[in-house]
Amino acid sequence: MFDHEASVIGLWPGQRPEDLAPEDLAAEEDAVYEHTCREMADGWLPEDRHLLPDDLEGLMPGPYLAAILHALDPGRLNGYDAVRVMQARSRLTSHNEAGKLRAMAEVAFSPPGNANSPVERDSIEVEFVAAEIAAGLTLTQSSSKTELSRALSLNGRLHRVWSALSAGSIDLARARVFEKALGHLPGDTIDLVLDQILVDAGNLTTGQLRARLSRLILAADPDGSASAFEEGLADRGVATYPNPDQTGSFLVHNSSPVDIAAARAYVEELARRLKTAEEPRSLDEIRADVALDLLQGKCVHMREPSQGGRTNLLVSADTLLGLSNEPGELEGYGPVMAEIARKTARENVNGDWVFTVTDNGRPVATGTLSRRPTAAQKRHLEAVYPTCVFPGCRQPSFQCDLDHRKPHSQGGPTHNDNLGPLCRHHHVVRHHAPWQLLRLPDGDHQWTSPLGHVYVRKRGPPG
Repeated sequence: MFDHEASVIGLWPGQRPEDLAPEDLAAEEDAVYEHTCREMADGWLPEDRHLLPDDLEGLMPGPYLAAILHALDPGRLNGYDAVRVMQARSRLTSHNEAGKLRAMAEVAFSPPGNANSPVERDSIEVEFVAAEIAAGLTLTQSSSKTELSRALSLNGRLHRVWSALSAGSIDLARARVFEKALGHLPGDTIDLVLDQILVDAGNLTTGQLRARLSRLILAADPDGSASAFEEGLADRGVATYPNPDQTGSFLVHNSSPVDIAAARAYVEELARRLKTAEEPRSLDEIRADVALDLLQGKCVHMREPSQGGRTNLLVSADTLLGLSNEPGELEGYGPVMAEIARKTARENVNGDWVFTVTDNGRPVATGTLSRRPTAAQKRHLEAVYPTCVFPGCRQPSFQCDLDHRKPHSQGGPTHNDNLGPLCRHHHVVRHHAPWQLLRLPDGDHQWTSPLGHVYVRKRGPPG
């Protein structure tokens, strides 16, 4: 493969596009595009598959990267390279969004004029500039004010966030999280928080970023956080609003996190007790119904949980993992639905579990299995891994399956080193996609996707 960097017109060997002066970049764009297309036509890429630059991930977003991506046919990429292009286009989109916000900030300080006016800037924001932005971008007045406020914030006190957006290391959604969390804080607090999180922000989902920012802000500015909490608490209330599908929503806002968490936990407990094999509603539907019943003073039916004991169960391992709905067989009763089999095993936490492994419905092995973790093991793993260990997932571990990294059927022990929380969705994904999982010595989880990409879920708090 030819040396893309050195071959681009206007670049010396070893010089990178970002080394160019800003005024030279526009002139380079056409040359870069024409050069790239010419190389492709001359046989740079094979007929059956596009080959990407080896350093695609390291290319800064700008005209050179845009030219490379523009000349590609996504239909001539394999799955591994399609992911790389997806990521590169995301960086380029972030760069373009940053450019739009920069231009918007410039509009805010441009005095009235026409196409032939000289370049001038006022020292204060031009009055009614939001109307210009609304007309220029076909936005509502409310949206234009929001966008303008974001542009001024990111090009002012949050300029480091804007730089990260322009470099493509974060996207606009993450920039909005930063703006909302940090926009009201003093400058020194902003810098203290950004020093600890900005470099890793691109590897966090917006939910993780929001949670981690909250913790950092509490540590960096406890007095300010306490004041903001009291002010926010004074605005607590409820709201109702209609949805486009003709349903409605009921919201309790600005309340104490302790009360919110306690209320959610209570609804969760009631909903899970009501979710049986015969119950047609999903767990989310039950949660909503339970919450509204409680608010209306209605009596919610309670079912007592099982007390454990000895269970004799004939069931396939796939059914227990939720990967199959093959029925089980409960001694003294007969065939049972898969969900009943899972429920029987799930609620028998303290008793022995006598199992029979089946293969195509035929018993092939039997014995007493210690596959189910003890209560102590569950508590330990929930403390070490507060959430599902799939990249980006924040499902609390107490609502997850405890997955055997090396399957028990292959000799994997029911030991803390071989167990980890996976939500039901990612448990199924792991076994059906399949994804490869490796726990690293430091406790991080390394996932290899079906397309060959490696992602690492860091050990630590949910955010």
